[in-house]
Amino acid sequence: MRALVTGATRGIGRSLALHLAAGGAHVVAVGRDADALAALAAEHPGIATAVADVTDAGALDAAVSGAGDLDLVVANAGVLLGAGALWEADEAAWWKGFEVNVRGAALTLRAALPRMIGRGSGRVVVMASGIGTAPSPWDTSYGAGKAAVLQLCSSVQIELEGTGVGVFPISPGMVRTDMTRFPDELTRHVPELADIPDDRFTDVALVLALVDRIASGALDPLAGRFLHARDDHDALLAAIGPDDDGRARTLRVAPAYEGDPRA
Repeated sequence: MRALVTGATRGIGRSLALHLAAGGAHVVAVGRDADALAALAAEHPGIATAVADVTDAGALDAAVSGAGDLDLVVANAGVLLGAGALWEADEAAWWKGFEVNVRGAALTLRAALPRMIGRGSGRVVVMASGIGTAPSPWDTSYGAGKAAVLQLCSSVQIELEGTGVGVFPISPGMVRTDMTRFPDELTRHVPELADIPDDRFTDVALVLALVDRIASGALDPLAGRFLHARDDHDALLAAIGPDDDGRARTLRVAPAYEGDPRA
């Protein structure tokens, strides 16, 4: 298997790159920090690297193109910036966070999908979040961005019908990483986030196992649907029946009016 992971130098992305390589995959790790990428590659001979910012379409396209025929892409890169009340948050940081989380995912899809469609196979995992399914006060950039990612993935999956390619938005849950050391701009409004008990965190092994199942093709019927690392994925597969309209576990809004054709 050939795989590419963005945001691979830290946190979940780093764990995924090492895990996939340990399982025999040839992995291209993508990140902005050349030194951190070199340190990662030194840990396993199955890891190659590409320096690219996910908001730079040209650099990202070059990284994906240079990786060859990819079976799996994990759009993992993400940031939490611009926390605090919307009118108080640093505007540049707010938009930078939104850009990385949304534009980064969209550009990764744009780079990876044409090549996969041409071969008639491939899977893209996009790191979403349960935060995108509910209000996220004092964290509006991240919450709005992850909601956009869910809508993006479910929509793109419909566009992919019949191509043999699947997009899988997943939530890792709250894994202990640098990102879950929440900034003061957030914790002063939500103090409990400053001291989270260990049992509230998700074991990264659940995320790795979910990506393995997606890569194997076992969860292909769930493409386009929001999957959490803690889900019973077999139960979700079993729930798909003849009356399934393909929209369960996708982000959508209520009809604006009776007969709304966009409902």
